[in-house]
Amino acid sequence: MSLIFVILLLCGFFMSFQFTAYNTIAYDEIDRDRMSSATSFYTTFQQLMLSLGICVAALALHSSMFVRAHTHAELNDFSAAFIVVTLISLTATAWNVRFSKTAGAEMSGHKGKKGAIAAERSRMPVSLSIQ
Repeated sequence: MSLIFVILLLCGFFMSFQFTAYNTIAYDEIDRDRMSSATSFYTTFQQLMLSLGICVAALALHSSMFVRAHTHAELNDFSAAFIVVTLISLTATAWNVRFSKTAGAEMSGHKGKKGAIAAERSRMPVSLSIQ
């Protein structure tokens, strides 16, 4: 029982840490006059993606039940749904690795590195540049 508590505590900590990092980096390169619109858009987008994740998990659960010809969900069906959601979540790693090492440096107050930041951004893929 205490192992489950420790695992849940660590998972909650790292999930909170991850959301804080994403919430910070999401507003990098956004002008102050567009910050209100960006906040509204990002919050809506984040809620939409959380809802989409629930829908994908439900679809995976029902697909597993259909393939195994179950009328009620069993442990294996839930395991299949968790595996599907985990695999989708792991794809974020490919995007996170592509971030610049100086991403978010200006927002953290490291303005002394402005030349290094500009040089790093010029090497960043266009698809990751927030307009």
